[in-house]
Amino acid sequence: MRYLILLAALVGCEGTKTGGDPAQAPDSVFDLNAIYTTDRPSPRSEVYGVGDPVTGTIVVFGGNEGPVVNQRPTSVFIEETWLFEPGHGWTELDIDMPSARSRYGAAYDPTSERALIFGGRYRIEGGSGAYDLFDELWSFDFATQTWTLIDAGGGPSPRTYPSVFWDDVEQALYVYGGMVNADPMVIEVNQELWRFKAGAWEQLSTSGDLPSTRTFLSETFDSQRRRLVIFAGQIGTYWDMAYNETYALDIDTLEGTELNDGSDAPSTRMHPHLTYDTAGDRYLMFGGHTDIGDGNDLWEMDPDSGEWTLIRQADLFTGESLGCNDNSSDVPADYVDQDLTAPERRHRGMFTLMNNSLWIFGGMHAECSEHLDDTWRYPLGGGDWTELIEARSGESCLRRDDDCECLCY
Repeated sequence: MRYLILLAALVGCEGTKTGGDPAQAPDSVFDLNAIYTTDRPSPRSEVYGVGDPVTGTIVVFGGNEGPVVNQRPTSVFIEETWLFEPGHGWTELDIDMPSARSRYGAAYDPTSERALIFGGRYRIEGGSGAYDLFDELWSFDFATQTWTLIDAGGGPSPRTYPSVFWDDVEQALYVYGGMVNADPMVIEVNQELWRFKAGAWEQLSTSGDLPSTRTFLSETFDSQRRRLVIFAGQIGTYWDMAYNETYALDIDTLEGTELNDGSDAPSTRMHPHLTYDTAGDRYLMFGGHTDIGDGNDLWEMDPDSGEWTLIRQADLFTGESLGCNDNSSDVPADYVDQDLTAPERRHRGMFTLMNNSLWIFGGMHAECSEHLDDTWRYPLGGGDWTELIEARSGESCLRRDDDCECLCY
């Protein structure tokens, strides 16, 4: 097992290598696109990736690798901790950690150089009925590579899909919303706001223009304006139409504001990926599950004007109806015009900004009803998507160069 800590921050497409194995990276300047390991996580979704610029690593915990039936993963929850190091690759850590779970929320605390996760759910493999929901707060220390249980409950109720963010000014963690139903046949969306500060939870009251009741949304924290930013989502039924508005919640005033009402915005979707680019002062959004299928488009939003701009178009839906091989629910091969230079369409995978690059891993491809396990990089300083590790599952027939009659089979 390799425990590598970078001694220098990496900037742009390449950086100076002052640590690591010289046999693996012999040059004084190393390539962020390089992969020197053969290990990687199994195909999975319902995960977060939290990056630490000090050690130059991204931590990914848990997830669900259960077979996808009717576009919904069955229960095979994972108890694993993986580190991805740009310019090196994936390493699994053999350490104590939280129990298996997915659908948690995650944030980064730059002062303590740690990842924080809250919530999530678990059910035994192949089980049915209610899930076990979690209300634990855990931290992962990047320097020591150890997990610590910070709080075992007593604040927000157990839940899935909470929006979790850290305010470094106040040295506090915030938890917003989520789903509190353990029974998958019941929809119970929560819109509470909680703060964890100095070891204690406090519920806060909000006001102003806030999103309608929804879940399956994306969130990021704008550290410059100190506000939670929420994009898209859906009421929690899977079959109703999704949203595409953008809202902000100021954590000083606790007042909400609509930044964009869906005008000239990414299409309606649930489970998109969202992050704040501090250097570029913009919100970046990738993919998610639109009302007609997964996407792989990349957008940016101006925080002041509220205007969305398409950065990178990828696959385009053709307007073709579902139905293939006499099965009305199968997806035909011409359902989308595929851009093979972009990542496969997906939702609920790793989407992390570090080293002036976007890094994605895994997620679920709904039309193929499979999880992904590929790794891609998008350099924000110029350039295009680069596939670092190919997928072993979840891609369309065209992407894997298979001769199929339908999109995926």
